[in-house]
Amino acid sequence: MSFFIKGIIMFTRINKSASAFLVVFLFLNSVKASELKIAVAEYPPFINVENGHVKGPVVQYFQNIFSKSFDKIIFVIMPSKRGVRELNKGTIDLFFPYAQHNKGSEIIGEPIFNVVPGICFKKANFIPILSAPGALNGLNIGIPPTLPLVPVFSRSSVNIKVIEGSDVLTRGIQLLLKDRLDGFYHPSPINVYHSSNPLSKDIACSLFYGYSEPINIALSAKLSREKKDKLKELYKAQMEEKPYEYYLLDLRLNL
Repeated sequence: MSFFIKGIIMFTRINKSASAFLVVFLFLNSVKASELKIAVAEYPPFINVENGHVKGPVVQYFQNIFSKSFDKIIFVIMPSKRGVRELNKGTIDLFFPYAQHNKGSEIIGEPIFNVVPGICFKKANFIPILSAPGALNGLNIGIPPTLPLVPVFSRSSVNIKVIEGSDVLTRGIQLLLKDRLDGFYHPSPINVYHSSNPLSKDIACSLFYGYSEPINIALSAKLSREKKDKLKELYKAQMEEKPYEYYLLDLRLNL
């Protein structure tokens, strides 16, 4: 009888331990499921990195989309090539910016926006037609590290200078004004070359018309179907309610 009672007590303890383990296991899985890990590459003016911190209107837009559905959103700074590799490994959930020239990764939905790149010059050196044969030959053109080059560059004898560091767009324009560059390749010159920007007195920018680049958000191949569908639904709902371009316009009007 004593042996039988001890067996019941031992079974009860084991059962309680197993139950406790199950509760902890489910809790940890719940916490893990409520986290969203987003890798971003520096992509001014949409994504800026200042003192190791990620900032910019796209970061705010992501927070608006996902913060109500995830307990924790983690932003990780990552170069584009590594970002694509980590997507395939499943160490991150989303990657931005994911350009059309990249292949293989699934995207969350329609492009978050399109950019028309161009080159900014000092006004005295302005080149209005960038696609003219030989227009860029021999020029020192600064470029952001993550911006895809349009085909005109491969057809020209241009000297490409990659601008590294944080706040690449501001630094590129400063180098241009100091005559350390002949031109600066900008992802969206309309953001800097407009009447309300004092810099427009000193610089002029030409666009690569016809080379609009859709910019996407890529999904990890390792995401569960449930989480993937959830992310797609949240993104679609936000884009239908207020597309990124409208959100950005509101930000500028409220400055």
